Amino acid sequence: MSAATRLLVGGSDGSGTRAVVLLLRQLGVHMVIDEAYGDASGEEMAGGGGWPAVVLPVLGEVRGADYEFGDLANGTQAFVRAELNKMNAAHESKKLPSNANGVDYGIKAPASMLLVPAFREVWGRLRFVHVVRDGRDIAFSRNQSPVNKFYRANYADGEARYQRWEGRLDKVRPMQLWSDWNADLLDWERRSADGETFDFLVLRQEDLLDPGTRYEQMARVADFVGSHKTKEEVCCLTREDVHDMGWLDAFEYETMHAPLSSLGKWRDPLSRDPELSEA
Repeated sequence: MSAATRLLVGGSDGSGTRAVVLLLRQLGVHMVIDEAYGDASGEEMAGGGGWPAVVLPVLGEVRGADYEFGDLANGTQAFVRAELNKMNAAHESKKLPSNANGVDYGIKAPASMLLVPAFREVWGRLRFVHVVRDGRDIAFSRNQSPVNKFYRANYADGEARYQRWEGRLDKVRPMQLWSDWNADLLDWERRSADGETFDFLVLRQEDLLDPGTRYEQMARVADFVGSHKTKEEVCCLTREDVHDMGWLDAFEYETMHAPLSSLGKWRDPLSRDPELSEA
């Protein structure tokens, strides 16, 4: 390829991006990540402040994921560009040749979903795997890192919109954040994709786990990254167990052996609380 095409994997915390990284590696994509956490940790950025230190100034200006890099103030543009270049320089020393034709190498970090326009600007050529998991499962997760780190920066009006849901905000906040981020990003992706300098793939975690749809989804990913795997080899991958669905279920033993059991746990509490379901 004449110019490097990098792969970015992102999605709300708990969406199952780790399982997607495992699949990408099986398909021949070299992923530059911190093996202890499964992410590109961002330790090189903002004097150790990592992803939040880069994301928060952006959210403070654009309040979401649907924006153009040029919408940011000049100072913010310069800061974000410098920090992503700093991370890139660290990754360049760790990359290995990819065995997939469509991408040179990839990184994964959930918070990167809020910086896709910036990555496209800095990287030039970008492919993005947008991982989505049912937001109701996300709302009932013990992992509320996105709310804790980014909620206030994302909403200028604070809690005013949710006064009627007093006592239920711990579930309403993550649901709203999940919905707004994913809808915003999808709007930007659809508007921006040209198949050359930028392309994206929305991957629903439920479809990747369901035996009835798993091969189809794996084949979509293989095609997206230009994997050398044959259809028969991809089919063999569908028979392997999924062992890492991320922090959302990291402490639930049954998930390690039957990941589908971790899905839909919102049904019972919402059936018992119609007002929360409405919220």
